[in-house]
Parts: sequence; C-alpha cells; structure tokens
Amino acid sequence: MALISSIPSIPPILFAIVVVSVLSTKILHILQHIQSLPFVYFVLYSPTLFLPDVLVITVLRLLLQSPETRLQWVLFYLGGALTLLTWFAASTHFGFFLETGSEVQWGASESFLRDPAAMKILFSGIYTVIASGAVIFAISFFVSTRLYSMTGRWLHAVRDRCWESIKEPRSLLPHSQPMNIRRCSFHWLLPTSAIVISLFFLLLTRPAVPYNHLSGAIPLTMLNAFHGQAAGCRPQPRPFPFLDDGESTHFRRPLNWAFGSKPEEEERERPSWLPEDIPPGFHRWEVGSAIHEEKYGVQAIQCAPEVFEHYNAARDPMKVSNLDEEILAPLQDAFKDVDIQHVMLVILESGRKELFPTQPGTPLYDALLDSHEEKDKEDAMDKLAQMTLVSQMLTGEYAVDSLGQPANLSASKWQDPAGPDMGGINVRGALTGSSLTLKSMMMGHCGVQPLPVDLLEEAGLDIYQPCLPQIFELFNRKNASAEEIQEKPFLGYNWKSVFTQSCTDTYDRQNILQERMGFKEKVTKEVIEDVESKHYPPKGEEVNYFGFAEEETYPYLRDLVFGAVENNTRLFLSHLTSSTHHPWGVPENYTKVQYMGKKGSVDHSLMNNYLNTIRYIDDWLGDIMGLLDEAGISNSTLIAIVGDHGQAFGEDAKVTGTFENGHISNFRVPLVFRHPQLPRVHVDANATSLTILPTILDLMIQTKSLKQEDETVASAILPEYQGQSMIRPFKNEREDGMPVWNMALINSGGSMLAITSTTSPFRLIMPLKTEFAFRFTHLGKDPGETQPLQAWTMPRLSSLVMADHGEDAAAWLEEAVKVGHWWVDEQKRVWDYRGR
Repeated sequence: MALISSIPSIPPILFAIVVVSVLSTKILHILQHIQSLPFVYFVLYSPTLFLPDVLVITVLRLLLQSPETRLQWVLFYLGGALTLLTWFAASTHFGFFLETGSEVQWGASESFLRDPAAMKILFSGIYTVIASGAVIFAISFFVSTRLYSMTGRWLHAVRDRCWESIKEPRSLLPHSQPMNIRRCSFHWLLPTSAIVISLFFLLLTRPAVPYNHLSGAIPLTMLNAFHGQAAGCRPQPRPFPFLDDGESTHFRRPLNWAFGSKPEEEERERPSWLPEDIPPGFHRWEVGSAIHEEKYGVQAIQCAPEVFEHYNAARDPMKVSNLDEEILAPLQDAFKDVDIQHVMLVILESGRKELFPTQPGTPLYDALLDSHEEKDKEDAMDKLAQMTLVSQMLTGEYAVDSLGQPANLSASKWQDPAGPDMGGINVRGALTGSSLTLKSMMMGHCGVQPLPVDLLEEAGLDIYQPCLPQIFELFNRKNASAEEIQEKPFLGYNWKSVFTQSCTDTYDRQNILQERMGFKEKVTKEVIEDVESKHYPPKGEEVNYFGFAEEETYPYLRDLVFGAVENNTRLFLSHLTSSTHHPWGVPENYTKVQYMGKKGSVDHSLMNNYLNTIRYIDDWLGDIMGLLDEAGISNSTLIAIVGDHGQAFGEDAKVTGTFENGHISNFRVPLVFRHPQLPRVHVDANATSLTILPTILDLMIQTKSLKQEDETVASAILPEYQGQSMIRPFKNEREDGMPVWNMALINSGGSMLAITSTTSPFRLIMPLKTEFAFRFTHLGKDPGETQPLQAWTMPRLSSLVMADHGEDAAAWLEEAVKVGHWWVDEQKRVWDYRGR
C-alpha cells in the first residue's frame, strides 16, 4: 500500500492503459469491418458503438483512485486487475491482427485453452503480442497525467453541477469532499435527457447484425471464451429446400427426396457379409441399430423421445453418384495388369495445389514473380521450375523455365520408373472440405463430411461411415479360396493399418480420432522421442511447435515397408506431413533457397520459408517413393496424395493463415491417385477428399485386388459413401439438374462455411455466427478473390451481387444459402450431435 501511495503516477498510468487499450481496439475492430458497412447507417449508429467502451472507461476511472480507506484499496485492486486484463486483451487483439490480418475470436479460444498442444499455437505469436503491449504502455505513459487529470475534472464538473445540499461522506469521485445533494439544474437536465433518449432510440432501432458485434468492448468480450457447451436435444431431420416447382431456378427436387418426408419403411435385412461379432464402424448395418443414449449422460433439458436414423445414401438429397457410369476410357483396358497389394494415403499439411507442382498461370505464381525486379524474374522462374520436381513426376504436370523449356527432372534424387504417360489419376480443381487439418484428414480416411462445430468434437462421437482401417480389418475376417491364392498370393495376406507422422498426435484429440478410425498402431513424435523406441534418439531438433521434420520417421517407415514384404502383409500406411505448418521450419542441414524478391509492401520472408518447406516435402515424397522402389512394391502399391488445406499469405490476401479465413488460397489442394501401372489421366473436377475412399475401393474391385468375399463387402458399402469414384466420369449434376454442392468448413469449424457448386463459378462464405459477414466471389472473373463482395445481411449482399453479376448469380446465392443451412443441420443430425 505504501508503494502505491509513494508513487502517485500509478493510478494515472493504469487508467491511461485502460483508455488506450479500449479505444484503440475498438477503432481497429471497426476498421476491419468498415468496408462491409453501409456508410449512412454506420454514421447514424456509430455513437452507439462506443457506449460499452465509455461504460468500461468510466467504471475503471472510478475504481482507479488513489486509495485511502480499506474499501478504496479493495476497489483499487479490482480496478488494477481489470486494467491488466484489458491490457492483455488489447495486446492480443493487435498481435493477432499483425500476425494474421484477422481479429481474435474469444468464443473459439476456450477450445484452445483446454488443449496443451493447442496452446503452442497461441504462444507462437507471443513476441508480436508483447510488442503490441509495449506500444500500448508507451503511449499510455506519455498521456497518463493529462488524461487522468482531464477526466477527473470532467467528473468533478458533473458532480458540482448535479449534487448539492445534503451532507454525504467522501465519495469515489476524484478530490471529493463531503457535499450536499440536489437535483440537476433544468438547463443541464434537458440536453442530457435528449442525448440519452436519442442514444436509447438508436440502440433499439439499429440492426442486431453487425452492430451488436461491433459494440463489443474489451475486456467484456473475453467472457465469450467461457460460454461452455450446453447439452441439447437430438437433432431432427428437416426438409430439403426446393421441394416445389418453381422454387429453384436450377433444378427440381421430387418430394420423395426430402429427408423427413416419412417414406414407406422398407424391411431391412442383416447383410450376409456382416459378421456376428460386428467390427467397429459397421454397426449401422445391424437391424434396429441406434446410437446409445448413455454416452451423452443425463440431459439438462427435456427432449421428446426420438428415434435416431443413421445416414442413408438412398435418402440423401445432396448425393450425386457416378457408379452407374463406365470406367474412364484410358483405364478400361489397364486394370487386368494392375495389382493393389498395399495402399498408402499421404496428407500434405498446408498443401496448395498451385505448388503441387509449381506452374505459371496462377495468382500465386504471378505474386511470386512480382516480388522480383524485372531483371531478376528469369532467374526466379528457373528456381521455381526446379522447386517441385517429384510433384511434377507424380502428377504429370510439368513446369517450364524462363526459356519455356521443361524443368530438368534429372536433378531429382528420385526418378519415376513408370513408363511414358503412366502414373495414375491427377485431379485438377479439387477443394478441401475443411481448412482444419483433422477434419479434412477424417474426410479422406472415412468418406464422411465434418461436423460444423469448432475443433474436433467428432472425436467423441461415432463416425457415421466405416473408415479405411475398419474396412481392412473386416477384410481380415474373410478367407480367400485356394484358387484365389494360387492366382494372386497376396489375397491370402492380412491387412495391417499404421498411422505415421513426425509431430504430436495429442493436439485436439487426434489420438482419440485415430483410434475411432481403426488405427491400432502408430508412429508419432511421442514414439520418436521415447527412449524405448527402436530408433531412439531422434537425429535432429524439432522444426516447429508440433514436432520433428519428416525424415525422423524414415527408419520407422522402412521397418514397416520391409516388414510387410518379409511377413507377407498387406499394408495400409497413412502418413501426415507437418513441416509445411507454421512456422515453416526445415532441418538445420537442409539448404534454403531464396525464392522471393524484395518488391512490394508485404514481408516475403514467411512465403520464402513456406516455399522451402514445400521443396523439402517434395524431396521427402521422393524418399518415400524411393523406399517403395527399393522394397520392390512400387508396382503393387496405390498411393493417394491430398492436401489437407491450403495456406494464405500476404501475397494472397490481407488476412493470412487459415483461422477464420475463407480465402480461396486456403482451399485449393492437390489430389492424386498414383499407381505406376495405370495410364496417366488428368481429371478436371470440383472434387473433395470425399472421393478418396470410394476411389480406392472402386480401384481394388476393378483390379481384382480383393478376394471374392471382400469384393462383396466393398461392392455393398461403396454406394453408401457420399463421394464419387474418380476412375469414372465425374458428374457435375444429376439428371434432374441437382448440382454437386461442395461444403467446406473454415477453421476452426463452427463459424463460417464455404459453399461452391460444380455448375457455377460462384463462391459464398456463409457465416454460422453473427460475428461474421457474408462474402461472395466470382472465381471465373476473380480467381484470386481480390475483389469480394461483403455484407452483413443476405438482402444487402443479394443486391450487391445482382448489381455486379446479374440475376443468375443472385439466384445461385439464394439457393446456396438455403442448401448451406440445411447441410449444417443435417450434419449435426447424422453425427447425432447434441451440443448447442
């Protein structure tokens, strides 16, 4: 207490920190959204936006007095604690903005705070937060004395004009003495009342969206981090939109396609291929199956008894199947020479299609060249042509140098043994279904769409389709005939499923998800640094806050590959890369290349680090392919390669990263099905990773790589998946005109939804929470999304779209919103998710 009394500048400094923090954060908050606000309404309602800030500042000014009595000391400590909290919140706001160009969403932070591994992501920007806090303190220090005395005089003037006459003890007001109290004089009461009534009227009449969100004041907004998840009732089916003629301009939907329209119940029979002891993932095929109620515990609210209905492909109004189509012509005569004994799924962290491989003709490539002076551009083109040599061989898309010549593939340490025009299916136009890694990874492994809630709530729920490891485990329960084994000996081998990555799997319950997907064996950071592990110790340092570089897994992969050969095992190997994750580190002995120039206002060092990790992962893929060649199993291994999501940088957009960022650079991903004995086929399709599992099953059926009993199972479950098979012509729409709608959740999953359709060039970012705005782009005219249309309400956005792009675009927008809302509810239903 003596310390504060002896340093009278402490209360003014604390108060100045409050004022600077609250007002600067509010101004930043408004500036981030001002382009989407109608000017007239913004001017009209702007006074109401600062009312919570004035309230916070006033209350803390009253608390931050030089204390004398015990009560004043208690109030002063309370005010000091709130000041520090406000300072922290403002520093975080500015630090997050400087790192990503976006704003902090305290409502999503609660999920991060409960996850130790996720905390490393938050602390990755700690230096920027500290720097922001230091700037706020410096400004506060210089204005503290004048600001404190000025506000004190204002409060003193208010007191003097309004209170006299009745004796009262010393109040909380600055320099107050025992005083008399009387009513405010009439000439002060009238204008004050007018102002208060006007503000109250504006508060009542202003639209809730977005002005309630813009009004938020720190530290009050931090309360959103502790909202919690309340239990709700079981989600119920809702009718699919466009049931009646004339409601959609693009397609018609028969009434019997509506979920919840109560069609006649068909008598279900237990499939003959389903074992008595049902393996995990296949319980929905059991007659009378249902998800057990006890996993949700006692419900906090009363819900009407409802019967849970599993996902049913025959009643999915958004499903578009191409299984009735013929095999792609180049593949029809190739299958008789193809064996698939092993399957490998490689998920590329932050894998952008524009860099798999690097090619001219994309907004990113142009941005990379624009960072160089004109005289240096040819050298830059030559470097970029040589950056992803392995990717060029895997996709069959080849880069060219500054002279227009193909890249020198001989510089790669791995050389593709496949013949000319061989190598498999390369999909151009693929989009991720989620910019959150683990949700995207689950789509590829299980053929399911993710749950539109923040982070990996799916880890605590039943995945509504069997995942690849579970399918292979069911295959292990079937026996091959002697004739089958004689023709193809590997049909008698058992499957072994292993998940591998060099980073931790504790982030956001990934380890739990892996178990639910059916993986019983794994190699992760925890294994690599375990003193009991075969290949301990690791050879290098950790390259990011998740773990090691990929090369640390090489000896384990080698053991798995050669073990499968020696032990007559069929291997399903899933591998997630991580070096291409922020902060984009590579091993110390890996030579970095300077790909970026110095032109422009953007710091190109981050992009340069990312490009070097892209080259590192490209080399790593060469190591994997070389390992398969060395083991002699390249010609019997199918490899699916897909990006989990992209990665936005300052060269792409103002807002960077994937968190709450719907920019298209976060969604374009590579998708390749590699087999050296398959002809090279390029498919242009607006596909997602939902196609991976159906394509793998379809390929194994067509190549006779399954024993008869397994083929029966695969053929029975294949039509149940929502994705199409990429060995058949990709259908953009159904016979009735229903397009393929692609939904993509934006990290962290529960705030925004990206919507595209295969028959239109339009793209919509639809908010799932009121804190976010609608965003519309025309990818045909603006592939880099540099000129989006934004609005906080659909009527406003619809009028903007109508004016800029015409009636067809506005009609598509209306349909996209309806389908998007239906999809969100339906996903919660099929996942049986009861959070609210």
